[in-house]
Amino acid sequence: MLRFRLLPLLIGPIVGALLFSAPADGSVVQGLELEELTAEADRIVLGRVLFSESFLRRDGQIWTWHRIEVEREIRGNAPDQREVIVETMGGQIGDIGMRVEGEASFQVGERVLAFVHGGGPYAAFRTVGMGQGVMRVRREKGVDTVRQSREGLLLVRQDAEGRLKRNFGALPKPERLDAFLSKLRQIAAKHEGRR
Repeated sequence: MLRFRLLPLLIGPIVGALLFSAPADGSVVQGLELEELTAEADRIVLGRVLFSESFLRRDGQIWTWHRIEVEREIRGNAPDQREVIVETMGGQIGDIGMRVEGEASFQVGERVLAFVHGGGPYAAFRTVGMGQGVMRVRREKGVDTVRQSREGLLLVRQDAEGRLKRNFGALPKPERLDAFLSKLRQIAAKHEGRR
């Protein structure tokens, strides 16, 4: 009896979630605000991607290591480490490829602002919030700008009634890099005292 009373209550949200996420053609994840992205990051670095190398794990999955030369460290405590290795799920080895929608991606030669956690001297870092943890730096009309990568992601947050609403993440629109770094340093300094 109880089973039949709960069924109508469950069907609505499930169908709504499926309809809401169907056009995403990717991963549906919780959109992180800048405060949350910063709080979850062990390191935040501005740097240039030097190279990427894919490898096959024992479980048959393809992963890729990306080596990033650190230009500036916004958060973290490793001034002697001029490079970080960031690991992402997916990649290509010969004719075999694996892709995870919404996973962070890097292009060799590009400048990025990376929010990463885990890792260390002998272990690779992972991005915070999948692709949300990568912000690309571009030069536009002589000014460095930064924009958040949301490729393959549909970001959502729950509203006060518990419904999922679309979210635009930590950086809804491109900003000047210098102004954004200044704001980010203030947020990071606030979180340093909480560790």
